[in-house]
Parts: sequence; C-alpha cells; structure tokens
Amino acid sequence: MKQIYLIRHGQSNSNAGGDAEPNAQIELTAMGREQAEAVAQWLSDTLGDNIDSINVSKFIRTQQTAQPFVEQMGIQPIVIEGLQEFDYLSFTAIDGTSLDYRRQLADDYWVVFDVDDRAGEDSESYREFCTRVAEVLEQFKAMPDGTHVVYTHGIWMSMLVWQILGQPYHNNEQMRKFRQFEMSIRPRNCEVLRLTLHDDFPPAITKVRSCDNAPLDSHLT
Repeated sequence: MKQIYLIRHGQSNSNAGGDAEPNAQIELTAMGREQAEAVAQWLSDTLGDNIDSINVSKFIRTQQTAQPFVEQMGIQPIVIEGLQEFDYLSFTAIDGTSLDYRRQLADDYWVVFDVDDRAGEDSESYREFCTRVAEVLEQFKAMPDGTHVVYTHGIWMSMLVWQILGQPYHNNEQMRKFRQFEMSIRPRNCEVLRLTLHDDFPPAITKVRSCDNAPLDSHLT
C-alpha cells in the first residue's frame, strides 16, 4: 500500500495578487514561507521519520515550500515532470497587466477556449494538462509501497481528485464542469490531501490538513 501526502505550495506572489511572472519562476511570499515551515512541522508530527520520498514539481514555489521539510529530513527531493501547475495563460499576454485584467482573461479562457486550444506558444492546452495529471497518477501507482510526500499545486490537485472520482474531461462541456468543481474545492495554500493506493482497492483521497485561515487566492476573493 502507498500513502501519498499531496501538499499545495505556500502562498505565492501570484496568489497574493502580485505582478505577473512566468509560472515556473513565481516565488513564495513571506506568508508562504511561514506556511511552509508550519506544514513541515505538521508532517514531522504526523509522520515522524516514516518517509520514503519527498517529491516536488519543477516550479520553484513547490521547491521553496518543500525546503524546510527537506532540511529537517535530510532527504533529497525528486522533481517529477508533469507535477507542475496548469499553465493555461500565456505570459506574453499577461506581462505587465493588472490583476483585474488577468482575472478576466482567466474567466474567458474557461468559457471561450476549446480543450485543444492554447492561449499562446508558452502555454498548454487543457487536454495536455489532463493527460499529464493522468500520467503522474500512473507514476504514483508505480512507486514502492510506503509513505511519500509530494509538493504540488492547487488546480493540479483538483484535477487529480476529478480523475480519481472517474469524471470525464475530454470535451468542452466537461472542461467547464471541471472549472466549477475546482473553484469550489481547490485546496488552500499548504493544505494536505492523502492519496491511498492499494492493489486490491480503488484509489482513495481525503483532506487531512485544513488551513481555513489561509487567504483565498486573489482571483477567488
């Protein structure tokens, strides 16, 4: 049996409504760093030394969130390709724009765009995003039995839940239904979901750490 603790990164500059930056380069705020310290302590209290791996996305904000726990455990983190956040807005289109403008672009994306559309050459399609989440789930299933800690992102975690629930994601109507779903369940910064994978049972996922006092993402407030 595998237990995978999925952690959304701490508050980022983007979450706090800061200036637009390339998705991979967005760093944590001071609050995000405090959240990272707190979740590291929670993991230590909850799991002790019973850790088989620490995993991060290639985006810097997950690596910064993992750093306190990495230092505490002395385990080299593994970067998992495909674990990064959905990159659906083109940085070329949002560079230098206001938060209100970016909010409108995001809303328009989910209404106007097709599952195979890209907002720009430096973005990805919804279908590409869904496919890589499914591929990472298969990687999770291939992990050795034990306890694994994974630092990832909000929309990514919501899509994982969507797929575990067996919900379809292959056409425009399903894409818009997912958007409604994920806006309502997206984990707050440094909340933790536990994914249990067992050879004889379907995958199960549940929230095991809530952060109700953490600010909502700027576009959700």
